[in-house]
Amino acid sequence: MIQLLRATRLVAALAGCFGIFLSGPYFLILTASAGESRSELILSNLPTDNSAEYEVLKDAAGNPAREMLLMTHSQVWRVENSRVDAFITLANRRGVTVNRLDRNWNRMLTPYPAPPALDPIQKELVEKTMASKAAVGGAMMELPNPSLLEYAFTKGMNSVDGEPPSTLFTPLNDKISVTARRTSVVKTAEGYVWHGVTVNSGEPVTLIWRPKAGLTGTITYAGRKYVVKPMGGGMQGVVEMVPKMLPPDHQPMSREMIRKMNLRDDPLVKQGDASMAGAPTRAGNDTQHPVHGDLKKMEDAPLSHEGRSTATHAPITSAESETSKADGITITLIVAYTRQAASHYHDIEKDLLDLAVEETNQSFRNSGIDDVRVKLVHAYLTDYVESGVQFDDLYRFVYDHDGYMDEIHSLKAQYHANIAILVVDNPHGCGLSAQVAGPPNKAFAVVHHECAALEYSLAHEIGHIIGARHDLAEDDSRTPFPFGHGFIDSKNNWRDIMSYAESCGGCPRLPVWSNPNIRINGVPVGDELRNNAKVIRERAAIVAGFH
Repeated sequence: MIQLLRATRLVAALAGCFGIFLSGPYFLILTASAGESRSELILSNLPTDNSAEYEVLKDAAGNPAREMLLMTHSQVWRVENSRVDAFITLANRRGVTVNRLDRNWNRMLTPYPAPPALDPIQKELVEKTMASKAAVGGAMMELPNPSLLEYAFTKGMNSVDGEPPSTLFTPLNDKISVTARRTSVVKTAEGYVWHGVTVNSGEPVTLIWRPKAGLTGTITYAGRKYVVKPMGGGMQGVVEMVPKMLPPDHQPMSREMIRKMNLRDDPLVKQGDASMAGAPTRAGNDTQHPVHGDLKKMEDAPLSHEGRSTATHAPITSAESETSKADGITITLIVAYTRQAASHYHDIEKDLLDLAVEETNQSFRNSGIDDVRVKLVHAYLTDYVESGVQFDDLYRFVYDHDGYMDEIHSLKAQYHANIAILVVDNPHGCGLSAQVAGPPNKAFAVVHHECAALEYSLAHEIGHIIGARHDLAEDDSRTPFPFGHGFIDSKNNWRDIMSYAESCGGCPRLPVWSNPNIRINGVPVGDELRNNAKVIRERAAIVAGFH
């Protein structure tokens, strides 16, 4: 039977905080566009290839061009229009499901025809998602037929005849829909990783789809970030986020502590290096840290409000192909996450950690660092409860035999992880590393879950551990390399992964590392003092050797 897709327009509220699309009273019949000589049909439940029944169907379809969909075990057949109706009738009689594609077939998400019922777990997840200061809107969606989505992700992925890249279309809310053009797609054991850019603005899109786990990803459009996350039961949330309302890159010290230590600037904020705040000492089984004050009081401090940006970004282009000095360097990660952080996700490992790792690796590829990658080798739920101060959480993670997360050290050795990350729910800062370009026993960092993928904070903290520093306006340190600083393009209003929003009036962060051989909108992304891509190439092999 030919599948019918509902057309939708109206929007209503769900639980007072999540928008739900309501269906209109009409349908779009799936037919081929006028003038087309062939129709694309997705066939499921086909007989075994090369069986007699399969050959009968092939003959009826005129021995069509075919494309295999590996995850859903379906096939796409391109059948002459004169044969389509008879073929569909024959296929249906033999138990084959046929979906005939129309011009709107590449819709990534489909609005619900009516508000879905939520179970208590889903309601709690919606409430926690929308409680973020950065969340300004959201919509509940459902995924299309898995075979249709797989084809939308993969159409022409193995083409060698110059077929143009496929596009995905999705509504983001009741007013905005975007079309994204694919730049790459990779098959994994569980699904696909899709990268692209929005057609109108060239802003980045990352999507990970697994038939059994749903869709997760980020879409950047007009200065806003849209987080796509599974909500359980096949439901998908699309959450609109204002990046400027996220926490600062690093949680600041208290003013009292800065005075006590006679510091001119806060080293946590300026350098993102916890070792510069003074190493904590230990007494007995507890860790004695400098008193940083009650930073929870800072949660409600006024934040600058973001107007909607109209900046556009051309795709990142490389003027010169670059590779690392050693081929195939893999930096391995172990990630511990708290129960509070995990409560914001249906499955934090699939819905957040995999996405943050993929965003990190894509940022390397964007920057000409093609032969360096990070790999998550183990993730687990820790019973540690956040203190509210990331400096304290970090050193409790770093130290052994102090009664806090002591298991990380044996697990790190067991899984041969080079870097350990603790993911927390702490809205006072996006993250903090134990030391910039430090030794193996300081290859630790803490990251706030909300920033890990959305603001590339997992990549940012890994960058610190490797040796990358902030932009020069924030950090003019010349170690370990004088050229190891972030880059800001003030003219075109954007910054790289290591640069601060405060240094450019709140401009958006792009998934790229400073590198004078990479260009965006024709502008080199660095110079002789700003080349963190070179830092990563110089130091990646060293960090990959950490034990």
